[in-house]
Amino acid sequence: MSELFQNASCAEACTEHRPRLGLRWQAQRDTAFASRGAVPASTQPRSKAPSPLRSAGALHIALLLLLTLSLPAQDSVRTLAGLPETPGSTDGTNTTARFNDPAGIAIAADGTIFVADNQNHAIRRIGTNGVVTTLAGLPGTPGSADGTGSTARFDSPTSLALGPDGALFVSDTGNHTIRRINTDGTVTTFAGFAGMADYTNGPTTTTNCFSLPLGLAVASDGTVFVADSGNHVIRTITSNGIASILAGNPRTFGFADGTGTNAFFNSPVGLALAPDGSLFVSDANNFTLRRVTADGVVTTLAGAAGQDGSADGPAASARFGKPAELALAPNGTLYIADAAHHAIRRLTPDGRVSTIAGLVGADGAADGANGLARFFNPYGLAIAACGHLVVADTYNQTVRELLAPFAVGVSPSGNGRVISWEAVVGRSYQVQFKDSLSAAWQNLGTTTLADSLAASQPDTTVTTSPRFYRILRVE
Repeated sequence: MSELFQNASCAEACTEHRPRLGLRWQAQRDTAFASRGAVPASTQPRSKAPSPLRSAGALHIALLLLLTLSLPAQDSVRTLAGLPETPGSTDGTNTTARFNDPAGIAIAADGTIFVADNQNHAIRRIGTNGVVTTLAGLPGTPGSADGTGSTARFDSPTSLALGPDGALFVSDTGNHTIRRINTDGTVTTFAGFAGMADYTNGPTTTTNCFSLPLGLAVASDGTVFVADSGNHVIRTITSNGIASILAGNPRTFGFADGTGTNAFFNSPVGLALAPDGSLFVSDANNFTLRRVTADGVVTTLAGAAGQDGSADGPAASARFGKPAELALAPNGTLYIADAAHHAIRRLTPDGRVSTIAGLVGADGAADGANGLARFFNPYGLAIAACGHLVVADTYNQTVRELLAPFAVGVSPSGNGRVISWEAVVGRSYQVQFKDSLSAAWQNLGTTTLADSLAASQPDTTVTTSPRFYRILRVE
């Protein structure tokens, strides 16, 4: 049975999870995820491996005959843009660009990355060539004006989502509005009334009021979902601007599963829309992940209300600290930016939570592979078409790229064995092997082009000796 309770003052519940509050989350140290069977860190490939092979997802396995193994591969993190702990607003290429508390992330089909640059009050764009430009807003100048390019104004924009027509929706948190940037660069106010933090539904965009809107998601029919954080509810806005409540009780924070207004949230932050129309929600101040069906039925997926922590494991026993934005992979894996713990977590379809990058309780800015990377209050999260995760590492003032670990299995097949792994459709992979740790890696056959979410490569070699394998993704 769900328990309804309140565990913070209204002011705390409304404002606690905004990206910049002049505080550093207090995090408990916990055991970080490390790939079992991996070789020592000194021999791990760096995140910027020589082209054309990028060593993200390289898995090292000591294979025993007649034993089926299924292990996670290693992670790999590199910095795409910005310089650690160096705020600014400069446009430029890669690390010459500067951000000031980057928050929400959205990625277009062509690979262009959009960034809600929260304390610059601007929307930035990272091209596929690494060049950072300012799409809308004037860095360092808050406001609420509609317009084009630098004539538009925002106040602490936080979350982004792309619509089916290519328009970019922005939760303009400080203005308590939802903005829309059309493909021609024109900025308009889609819903809400600038400067008015309130809760009302109405037949027009300007009669709908929000309070500290954060997470966004957009359906294929143009419906916009909003984590109306200050009102503790999940709302919908139709393509013609009519707002309504999907779940939660307006202006009442707490915790309860249920339907519609019988459910309760405490400052919901991130949203991710599933193919079946349901929403995943990071219920930040409840330290939980929730799910809302298209009919408004709310259930708790992982974590425990009121219990901050960092434990991995089965969803019910897993713990989170300020889960922020979410990203849903095609295979149903949900990725979570666990801001307070400086880590990226994931919830797999079989209901298990693991930490895939960063070290719980340890902030830092290091790039690296196999658990060596560090984050500092990561907030924004999105998945590119190529399968990479892009992370807004907010207090590091950077945008990072994470190649998440993927499951790899080795199983007997006749006199040989089959190596199988989770794949991204349209990507190529190369299986390599060696028969001793000191030997050089050799290709096992040619590259494999994935045409589904699972790929495999047979090894028909008959051997009684251990054999080591790794999977390389061809970039």
